[in-house]
Amino acid sequence: MRRVRYQSGSLELLTGVKEDVWTFRYYGEGPDGRRRYRRLRVGTRNEYPTRTAAQKAVDALRCTINNQSLQTRSFSFGALIERYLREELPERFSTRVSYSSLLRRWIKPKWGDALLEEIKPMDVEHWLRPLPIAPKTKVNIRNLMHLLFECARRWDLTDRNPVELVRQGGKRRQTPRRLTVEEIRRLLIGLEDPCRLMVILAGCLGLRIGEILGLQWGDIDFLGGTLTVRRAVYQYHVGPAKTACSEAALPLAPEVLRVFEEWFGEAFYRSGSDYVLASKRGGPVDADKLRSEILQPAALRAGIGKIGWHTLRHSFATALDVAGARAKVAQELMRHANYSTTMDIYTGALERDKRETASRVAQALLAPKN
Repeated sequence: MRRVRYQSGSLELLTGVKEDVWTFRYYGEGPDGRRRYRRLRVGTRNEYPTRTAAQKAVDALRCTINNQSLQTRSFSFGALIERYLREELPERFSTRVSYSSLLRRWIKPKWGDALLEEIKPMDVEHWLRPLPIAPKTKVNIRNLMHLLFECARRWDLTDRNPVELVRQGGKRRQTPRRLTVEEIRRLLIGLEDPCRLMVILAGCLGLRIGEILGLQWGDIDFLGGTLTVRRAVYQYHVGPAKTACSEAALPLAPEVLRVFEEWFGEAFYRSGSDYVLASKRGGPVDADKLRSEILQPAALRAGIGKIGWHTLRHSFATALDVAGARAKVAQELMRHANYSTTMDIYTGALERDKRETASRVAQALLAPKN
């Protein structure tokens, strides 16, 4: 029986035509059962400027190629991150971007050199607390670290997950901005298409900005009066909607349907697979540019203040509440997977509505009898 040994492999820098590339060589077993040298690409010299940086990435590869029973030495959290990025990063584009950003900006600089057994719950908690970021972002960091340790447990690199004991609340620092019906009307007066249509879609249907950008003419049933969300655009990347619940058919009010019909008459791209809000080249429009150059200046002129696209989705949820929509109807129109998301995060009565309701209660209880 052949003796199996732990493989350290070798790290080499190969000179390329456009850029130098770090590679990792090790022994692998071929289809015939014989051992042969294999080579894996680690990354470019631009990604890993020094051998030390490349070596940390190689630790994750060593962890992968060696049998778990041979893992006799400790692994750094940085090596765990590299293996996670290589093997477990979710396929959804926006999630990949978000996770990669959190790892690169916050988690890896602090914990990359620490060994798995060195990371303690209170150390993580004390590190998170003073970070100058939103509570929700801190929760995302905490949850991502928890996910990494769960991967380490599954890979038999550790038998503990210290992040289970890390406390981190996600309460918002500020209540999300919500516009009144009158404010939205003032905003629409100062806008032209396509920005005006985008505001209508967000304010009247509660569509997320990525869903608005991903709309194609084939998604609109003019005869049936419905709109079906099938995709979303994030950083010019077209992918599925946020969740399975997000991909739904929504009823179109006659007023909204009429807006679509008017825009269809003006649009240059009008086939079923063309984007409703297409740029001059036929791709999705640049929402960030429209927000900064058109939406926000129009909001300032209307005396509304600074807003973003998601402000309109919050406003739609509150408008549903003001209109007396039942909670289940609101959840389905908002296309939330969880009922609590609709009620706890988005729906909130405006200050004026709360004051009027409190006044009616006081009048009913305290008004003098005739």
